Amino acid sequence: MEHHDGRILRAVSWLARVEIALVAAILLISLMITLYAIVVRNLGYSTGDWTLHLPELLLVWMTFIGMGALVTERGHIAADMVLKMFTPRWQRIAQTASAVITIAVLGLILAGAASIVLTQIDIGATDEELFGVPTAVTLGVLPLCLGIAILHLTVEIYLIWRHAGEPTR
Repeated sequence: MEHHDGRILRAVSWLARVEIALVAAILLISLMITLYAIVVRNLGYSTGDWTLHLPELLLVWMTFIGMGALVTERGHIAADMVLKMFTPRWQRIAQTASAVITIAVLGLILAGAASIVLTQIDIGATDEELFGVPTAVTLGVLPLCLGIAILHLTVEIYLIWRHAGEPTR
């Protein structure tokens, strides 16, 4: 069982590191686009709407890509002060309830996001501000990242209960 736990922990930790690296790269790209737009506009030239639209889209991507990594890396907001007042068993129950509620909410958002992407595929919508890229491509990141965040939360629930007799992490 411990060997299985180690593989799960390593795989999820690796996934979180990849997500953090993607978020860092997207942040750098957004910064470069914004700086380019500032310099070019101060020189009196037009950059087009893409220099406004793409960083906005990338901000949404960063939010959704980083969401799951924050769970695994324990970087999300948690009510630790309240949890410390509970016994270890009730801490696990509260953490599990929080994760289950979050999974349910993300599941609903995932269903809506997938529906939107499928609609965009059906109508063949394109984003003219981003040089005609299919809208389903730019929005398709969201359901994928929501699914990954749900996976992170599911693993978190497993980790909460894997050794119920031990203190919580």
